[in-house]
Amino acid sequence: MQKEMTFQQALFDRSRKYTIDISKFMESNNYDYVLKEAEKLVKKTIWYNWKNDKGKINDTVTAIISSATKERGTGFLTIEVPEMALPVLLYIGAGGFTVLQKTIAISLKSKHSKRMYELCCRWKDKGGFNMSLDEFKKMLYVEKKYKDINKLRDQVLDVAKKELKESADTWFEYDLKKIKSRSFNWIYFSLFQNDLKIKNAEKGLYPNIYNFLLISFPSMFNDSAMHITDQLSDKGQLSNAWAKFRPIYEKYVNNEMEAKHLVNTTRKILREDFGIKN
Repeated sequence: MQKEMTFQQALFDRSRKYTIDISKFMESNNYDYVLKEAEKLVKKTIWYNWKNDKGKINDTVTAIISSATKERGTGFLTIEVPEMALPVLLYIGAGGFTVLQKTIAISLKSKHSKRMYELCCRWKDKGGFNMSLDEFKKMLYVEKKYKDINKLRDQVLDVAKKELKESADTWFEYDLKKIKSRSFNWIYFSLFQNDLKIKNAEKGLYPNIYNFLLISFPSMFNDSAMHITDQLSDKGQLSNAWAKFRPIYEKYVNNEMEAKHLVNTTRKILREDFGIKN
């Protein structure tokens, strides 16, 4: 789908169908499990908001894929993507997301986490941002909710902060302030990245590495991906491993590297750089 990458917001034109030859990814004669995995995507919904031609805000809930069809006796799987999912898959935010950022955004569970991740990505180069509390509530579409500041902390801010810190490449800390007011009316965000230059970066890298290793070591066959990630964690090598794996993953999702090449390269890195036999 990256060939259709666009920064245009008007993407509600038609659904898309993509046929995948699974045999290029997995050396197996039984691909029935792939249909079961696709079923999980049919059941998984994503939430987002957008502005129509009249300037009205619309909230949309849609499945990531609407159907999956496997041709018996072959490795061909056809996936249909509904048109209302396209703005999220092909366009997110004013500047657009990278492939990796889209993957992270879609995997986040809380709708508030998704919105906060978009804000973090937009401002990460600046190191932070601040705004009035009323403006922040409007951006998250909770202006009529969470009048109690403690509920806003517990059910929105702290939930999003925890999920981003554990699962995303960018996360935040926040500070509520009273500016010429007896009650909290401003919110300040400090942004951090799970990067080699940041201390404690490994806290957010375990899920990234585990998900990456699932490409080479699918969980339906064994628990190798988890065991290898645990070994890297025990060795204190998660940051070093992600520095090796991330460029490979980005080439893979951009169709610059085939799955079999990724698998061979991953195994070589684990063996030669980290002493992990697989």
